[in-house]
Amino acid sequence: MKHIFRLFIVAAIMAAAVGCSNDDEPNINRVVIDFEGAAWNELNAATAGKCYSTELMTEDYIWRDETTSLTMEPIFSAFGDYKYYAGGFSVSSYNTADCSAYGSYEYDLYLYNPHSQNPTKGGGHNGSNNFLVAYGNLETLIAEAIDAQPTLYFADGVARTIKGCYVASTSYFVNVANNGNPFAEKLGDDDEVKIYATGYDAAGKKTGQVEMSFARKGRLTTEWTAWDLSALGEVVKVRFNILGGPSTPYGMTTPKYFAIDDITVEWEQK
Repeated sequence: MKHIFRLFIVAAIMAAAVGCSNDDEPNINRVVIDFEGAAWNELNAATAGKCYSTELMTEDYIWRDETTSLTMEPIFSAFGDYKYYAGGFSVSSYNTADCSAYGSYEYDLYLYNPHSQNPTKGGGHNGSNNFLVAYGNLETLIAEAIDAQPTLYFADGVARTIKGCYVASTSYFVNVANNGNPFAEKLGDDDEVKIYATGYDAAGKKTGQVEMSFARKGRLTTEWTAWDLSALGEVVKVRFNILGGPSTPYGMTTPKYFAIDDITVEWEQK
């Protein structure tokens, strides 16, 4: 009887401790933005029948995740009277394993998917359909370079932690990195392309920066690859940059593209 009584007391203490621990732990919400569903399909490049970002993107092309308010705005610039798309994120489901046929700028919204069986389905992370194609950069070595870094931000101004995402290559990037074209050399033995993510708080102060080695000669990112962004901390905005590889005085010549899917966002419920 004494043994049973002691077990009862120990169990009661443990239960009380667990209860206190749960009360003390913050209530964390977690959302994985996978870009699937009817609202995203309406913005999909394949739905519009446009596989070239310049034809798809307008100043009115703006998407927003309703749960987190994560969004973006397209970046435009002008050359004389000509206004052109300079950076941002397009929703796409185009995917291909054939970089020879779909490896030029006219197909810049195509993901490189070595397992492709359907040109508009199954290319996303874990076999989903939709993803984002990021385009644009800021050339750090050019004094008057256009700042066209594709940017994600929370429209409600509330800071959240972007824990990570998955990253892959477009067919245009893979083709030029491997083979070059009339305007760009293929990656050389010592070339490396990196992508960077820089976080900002509500006051515009940097919270941190992380980088990922995206491509080297013979070692391209040809499958969806996890990218940990948690070191950025709580952010209101994240700006992405892609740099490296062959270049001219005007900047990198390798296409300034990469794909993103399954962005994980966390925040404390208050």
